Amino acid sequence: MNFNSSNTEKLQKIAAGEFRKKILVLPIIFLIALLCHSNLVPLEETHWDAPIYVLLSKFAAETDLLAQYHQQAQDIQLGPGDNAHWYFTRIGHVLLLGEVVKLFGNDENALMAMQWLYRFLMALSVPLCIVLAKQLGVLLRAKQPDFTWWTASLIAALSYVASDGFRGLQGHLTSEPPAFLAMVLFAWVLSRAIEKTSLAYGAFAGVLLFLLFFIRIDAVLPGLIFLLVMFVMVWRAKKFAAIPSMLLAGMVSLTLYLLYAWWFFPLVNPSTLLKFSAEAKEMFPGLMTKGLFAIMIAGGLLWIGAGACLMMPRLWRDPLIIFAVSWLVLSLLPMLIDSVHGRSIQARMAFFIAAPLLILATEGWRQILRQLVEYRKINTLVVAIVLLIILALIPHAFFRQESRDFVVNHLPSEMQKYFFISLPENEVSKLSQYAEDARLGLMVRPLFERWTLEYSKAQQLAEYLYSPSRSVYLIWPTEKSPGQHSLQNYIRLIRFFGRPYPENTHLSLNQLPNTVDDEPCAYQWPTELEPVVFCSKIDSSHLKELNNEKIEVFVLSADDYPMPEIPAAELSAVWSARPFMLYRVADKSTHF
Repeated sequence: MNFNSSNTEKLQKIAAGEFRKKILVLPIIFLIALLCHSNLVPLEETHWDAPIYVLLSKFAAETDLLAQYHQQAQDIQLGPGDNAHWYFTRIGHVLLLGEVVKLFGNDENALMAMQWLYRFLMALSVPLCIVLAKQLGVLLRAKQPDFTWWTASLIAALSYVASDGFRGLQGHLTSEPPAFLAMVLFAWVLSRAIEKTSLAYGAFAGVLLFLLFFIRIDAVLPGLIFLLVMFVMVWRAKKFAAIPSMLLAGMVSLTLYLLYAWWFFPLVNPSTLLKFSAEAKEMFPGLMTKGLFAIMIAGGLLWIGAGACLMMPRLWRDPLIIFAVSWLVLSLLPMLIDSVHGRSIQARMAFFIAAPLLILATEGWRQILRQLVEYRKINTLVVAIVLLIILALIPHAFFRQESRDFVVNHLPSEMQKYFFISLPENEVSKLSQYAEDARLGLMVRPLFERWTLEYSKAQQLAEYLYSPSRSVYLIWPTEKSPGQHSLQNYIRLIRFFGRPYPENTHLSLNQLPNTVDDEPCAYQWPTELEPVVFCSKIDSSHLKELNNEKIEVFVLSADDYPMPEIPAAELSAVWSARPFMLYRVADKSTHF
């Protein structure tokens, strides 16, 4: 293994004209990645966590959220799920969205700005992966990439951008886009520290590694694995001059973590995080086959180029390939173990595999292009193109239904549970809700992970409910049919668009609004901070009390959701926009 060193050798300079051709690849990739899938409006085909972060961004913008986490750390209920501790494990992401709300306010403009910010983060991450691949190639091979490599990198990057794994992250308001950028930036800075044996670069890499932890706690693992694998390769190559900068990166990151864990004790202490991980495995059960397929979705069409690379045995001794495979496998190992043990895995969780897969896919496409140009061999290229077409054109719904029928008809019942949680009795050929998905492409997220929320309707409801100088109750349906999402996230959006908080508002983090679906109305009362009470159950005595207090009560219904249970009263429709209908519990209706 050879490492580039400015003190020992000079790499061949690239001609100016050729350099200009190569450098154009990066802005091309950035612009395509930025504009691809830009037809999506905010909260369209998004993950169900996105509206949670939208509401949290309001808290972060209008309160001193981080200071309140410090003050209330001892009282916060620990563990995963929909509570303050889980939110804290993504606090950097929440604070970033909060800055957007500070600039634009809690309205539609903020949602648009959030979406374009996260599009920018993902679009920037993809060419940065190419820069990282180039840097690692120079570091591990002591060779500058040729024109064929740059062409292959363009093909690999575009194959990722065209994949649903990228579409599921680009512009969506989950913690993965900023974590992805932080991870790739850390890896590049660390590789520069090794190349230049620079302590300054090493210290900066340590800050970025901690930033990755701050944005999304579990995303720090692939960063740590990158550091450890690189350390092993440097040690084996006996390039000991680079070790101090790597050790400094680890020490800086560890120091920042210890200060962070002390200040917010016990939210991110080691024992707390281990318990958090163990409980998460029990709270979110899933199937091994679905988990493995979700990982495939995360890589998308990158698997074709990466597969071509790994099918060429002569590349197995290449130090860059060894590094990329080690980084990929070791980073995936905890997720693979969790999947085998039945924990639910979603495609977005495996976002980090795009970086090592881009390295492998670039090398795979480079070999395919070399065989075509130098040896006039077209077989490998034809196979790769055929696979691309198959993966792009076979509907996921068709594959799912066919596989369901195969499992039912050809596998014993004790094996069926490893493929599907439930199978319809006596209706094995009936199409499920997933078969209604018209999206082409074999490796696309299931419909359940692509939920579209019509935020404009939530905004209209908020404008009415949060009228000045009044308090109201909104009763909403918490019951839902199998396969449906809870309307809880629409309630979160209504609250996001609601009245801004008074200055110096203090939140009770253990009692953040809308974390309990079935809390009766009698247990809540409107306040200056929360003039609208969202609840699901009301009895006749409490309804009478509210009438006496001149507090209005509304009922929200939605198509395909059971109507909330309310005492005998006349409901007057005051607003309608499918799938929603708003009623006032009164004798007369008021239209708006």
